[in-house]
Amino acid sequence: MADDSSDLLEGLHSLDITACKEHIRQLQARRERRRELVERLQEKLKALNNELAARKEEADRCKKDLLEEQAKNRRLAEARRGQKAGKEVATIQDDQQREQEMDLQTANVRRFMESTLQEKVKRDSTQNELGIRIYDEVELMVEKSADEQAQESKYIDTVLVTYCIPNSELKYNLSFRVDRNMKTKKLREDACLYWGLSEVEFILKTMSNAKVHDELAIQSCFRENEDAHFSLVQKTPKNATLMDRELLHIMPKAGRKARRVAKQSAKRDEAKGDAATRTGVGDLAEQMLLLPGLFRYMTQRDKNVKQHLQRLKLRNICIYLAVLVMTIVDIYMRIPPALAFNCRQGVLELMTEGDGQGLSFDDIRSSDQVWLWLSDTVADQLLVPSSPLRTYNYPVGYLQVRLQEVQIPTQAQCPQLDLAYSVPENVTCFATRYTASKANTIEDDGVRHYFYGKSGYAGRYVNSAPWSFGNERSTSPAGEPWILGHFDEFDGSGQSIEYDLQYSPLDELRQAFLNDMLFLQGQNWLDPQSRALHVSFLLYNSNYDHFISNRYTVEMTAFGVVRPFSEIGVFRPGFVEYDLGFSMLSLDIIRLCFVLLICPVQIYWDFMYERRVNGAGCKHLYSVQGLADLAVGIIFFVMFGLRYGNFNVPSIDYFVQQAQTPLDAGEFAEQYNFHIVMDALISGLLLYRFAFFLRINRHFFLIWSTVEQAAMVGCRLLVIAVPVVVGLILVSMAVGGSYDENSRSFWSSLMRVMLLIYADVETVKDYDPNRGWQLSFNVALYFLMRLVFVNCWISVLIHEYQKVRVAAGSTETYRWKEYDYVVWCLPWPFRNLYLNFLRPKIERPAKDSVEE
Repeated sequence: MADDSSDLLEGLHSLDITACKEHIRQLQARRERRRELVERLQEKLKALNNELAARKEEADRCKKDLLEEQAKNRRLAEARRGQKAGKEVATIQDDQQREQEMDLQTANVRRFMESTLQEKVKRDSTQNELGIRIYDEVELMVEKSADEQAQESKYIDTVLVTYCIPNSELKYNLSFRVDRNMKTKKLREDACLYWGLSEVEFILKTMSNAKVHDELAIQSCFRENEDAHFSLVQKTPKNATLMDRELLHIMPKAGRKARRVAKQSAKRDEAKGDAATRTGVGDLAEQMLLLPGLFRYMTQRDKNVKQHLQRLKLRNICIYLAVLVMTIVDIYMRIPPALAFNCRQGVLELMTEGDGQGLSFDDIRSSDQVWLWLSDTVADQLLVPSSPLRTYNYPVGYLQVRLQEVQIPTQAQCPQLDLAYSVPENVTCFATRYTASKANTIEDDGVRHYFYGKSGYAGRYVNSAPWSFGNERSTSPAGEPWILGHFDEFDGSGQSIEYDLQYSPLDELRQAFLNDMLFLQGQNWLDPQSRALHVSFLLYNSNYDHFISNRYTVEMTAFGVVRPFSEIGVFRPGFVEYDLGFSMLSLDIIRLCFVLLICPVQIYWDFMYERRVNGAGCKHLYSVQGLADLAVGIIFFVMFGLRYGNFNVPSIDYFVQQAQTPLDAGEFAEQYNFHIVMDALISGLLLYRFAFFLRINRHFFLIWSTVEQAAMVGCRLLVIAVPVVVGLILVSMAVGGSYDENSRSFWSSLMRVMLLIYADVETVKDYDPNRGWQLSFNVALYFLMRLVFVNCWISVLIHEYQKVRVAAGSTETYRWKEYDYVVWCLPWPFRNLYLNFLRPKIERPAKDSVEE
């Protein structure tokens, strides 16, 4: 060996640095091969030792069975000999001879089997010079899949059990080898058998002091980052004495003894309760029950909430998100930003503010000011070619001036308050409200004489008859109120005069309009019987390609109060025009297909899910989610019908209709805005459903569940809150109805109360603190709503959040990994391709691995 070392050193001295490095690499490779050979030999030795131990165990078991069989045969032979003691000696000798022959035959069979097995082993195996079989490496290997090998690396194969002797500091440790299917009951029995303990009196606990169930697998007892360590501890001794409650329950229920025991028990419980209350001593559960909600809060735990994930699919999120985005895009295309505001605000400022020198429309407070506004603002803006209104807009159709007045005053229209009270004969009364039955239908001879023969001349409408009452002066049927004023509601009837806004020369039309207004003013066209004067016309703005409906109403009450208000609406009569219209039609058709997926298909999926989970699928139809899906389908179909049923008139045809006959486009504009609002309502419902499916995120699920459960609890508060709010509204009407315009009706008072609850600055400024009743109302409103109901809601929200957070567990515990995202996102064919071929070694949950 020394010579070899010296030769090696001499050889190294004779080599250069490159050859030396190559020689070192060869030596390292040789060392690695030797190490691998040693490891294979060790594996072979381990396998041989395992096989030897198994063969030895089998030999011991066979030897034991042989001894038991021999003892059994011996007992049977002795029994036979005892039964046949009186038989002849020759028979005994024959039996002995027969038994010897059987033993000899058994020995021959054994020798034959041993020799046959030895010959087979010699043929099928290779032995060394000592006669020991040499195994091939392939024979000793067990083929397992990559997934199974990855899972085996996580299996627990060794468990440490620590036994602590009661009432001492002595501890004994013992390690056990366990398999993947071993139960904790078997481990506890083996540990108790080793230490000579009773398995009935001892239990196993983890190091976190959690008791394990007997039927629980050892693989499921520990977390991934927890040591496999059990503690064998003695059970808590059972109570051997009866408690007072148990003694009380077994006492007789009737008789003198029962009454005496009941009195003693009541006195004892009272004394015990007083002592526990004073000193805080007693059962912990009883002490927690004294505080509302404390027992439930202290006993709640993680409930592993995962069931809601079964109905949250990626396809649902994609469908609802797609429809939501298309709905928002549709609203954006129908009403681009600032379009409606610019169209409305430009006309409103020109018609209500005038040129800044005349009378403003909002400042009208008398009938004389109405005539002044008609002769100045209306005539200058609509009937002058160079006016800003006609410069930037195209007037369409006719200018309509419509009057609505009630019948002449009579004594029959005066209210009859009491039979004993009667109105004087010389007292007459007007109708306070304008209705179809109280409208004035009497023709005015003076107006008829003036306008007779002038209809159709100087731009006046041919069929114009302002002296007679008309039932249908607008698109609304007579008697149906559709114009909402400050104090009343009005229909489309009355006396009206119309002027063609495209008449030429326009100066002649303007002069005719001024003459007519001057004559009507002289005829007291606006008298105490008048209830409303409506001025309506239609404009078209080519820059925005929209029509603008204008209606300016001056409302007059029976008290002489004159109050103006204006209604200006922007709309389009048809949608399927030009390339943009066809693009929006294609978008609506795509939305229709998606809505058909939502309304029938999604409802069916949720229906089947509820029936599978809860046994009653009809519950989904009454839930908020089911009603939202139904509402999306119904509202969309109504909106779709309005859009392509009512609004299917091309712009040119609409021009022709307006030029042929006077039509009020106000109701048409309201329908247009209504169908846009319906589209916005659909987007709100879709946003709610989209947020519902976002509960796949753990944080969002906590917030959603908290608000949902808090709302369910808050609904119980409505039993008290609704009567209180109604009472506050009625008090608001009683306190401020005579002073505040917004408190004159129930709904306006409701809005006023809501604004006060939210502390709206302008609303608070309108209240006069010098009125005692109003100050008292504000204090009561603040105390009830702010200090009681709002704080109750906040406390309910906080309490429900704590319950949901504990029940749902920590978000870190349920954090998703790659496997969870793959299973949720990919359909089953792509999921199997990804898991089996692309990423076969992906980390999987233990439960999923066992099922696969």
